[in-house]
Amino acid sequence: MTIQAVIFDWAGTTIDYGSRAPIVAFQKAFANVGVQITEAEIRKDMGLDKYTHIHKIINLPVVQNNWQARFQVLPTNDDCDRIYLDFKDILLASLTDFAQLKPGMSAVIDYLTTNHIAYGTTTGYDEEMLAIVAPIAANQGYHPAINVTSEQTNGIGRPAPAMLELACDKLEVTDFTKVLKVGDSINDILEGQNADAITVGIVEGSNLMGLSATEFDALSRPQQALLRAKVASQYEAAGADHILMSMTELPALIDSINAPVSDIQ
Repeated sequence: MTIQAVIFDWAGTTIDYGSRAPIVAFQKAFANVGVQITEAEIRKDMGLDKYTHIHKIINLPVVQNNWQARFQVLPTNDDCDRIYLDFKDILLASLTDFAQLKPGMSAVIDYLTTNHIAYGTTTGYDEEMLAIVAPIAANQGYHPAINVTSEQTNGIGRPAPAMLELACDKLEVTDFTKVLKVGDSINDILEGQNADAITVGIVEGSNLMGLSATEFDALSRPQQALLRAKVASQYEAAGADHILMSMTELPALIDSINAPVSDIQ
């Protein structure tokens, strides 16, 4: 088999170690209406487009209960719209602080370029958000050939395969079984599975791990190992084809997939 394309996610996968920017913005937007939400409540649906994600959060039983206790009514679609607009303003204002490439990405970019493997992205960001992070990433050498948002697929985002299929179409790749979908959330894995792509979950700096680089580095080695194993088990339960501790392992994975059968035996 020869890998024809790699489709990455953005936050937590290629930039923004720990996928911190959306977490901060979600919590601030809900706090602005007097409702506190936890990181765990946010992270369970990460990977969705942000508007759908707001609806998912606001429909959580604990959030519904807290909302009703505060306002004596349940939240409406207008409330969702208002929170989303506030969330977006907060996120747009902070994205420049969270656009640093994750460790290993520069070497991955060099590898893909040298081996003439096309790469692009699908993302829960919208076009306005991408317009901020993409140029910053480009200044660090990251130039995806295409970036697909749910705005380009009539609002159909993960875990449906529509964005990934469109990305492959734009890259002129027709055999999805020769495409790697690389992400840091369960919805990334499901997106890849639903498109019959090869799925790759990244452990360190992922949404599933949920720690900044500083927080992770502050852990003891046994704590780090335990956390890595916990995240890997979540990917495994979701059916990920491959689980990598960090992006630095991606070139070797592609080499092993591309190796002739005679070389493997």
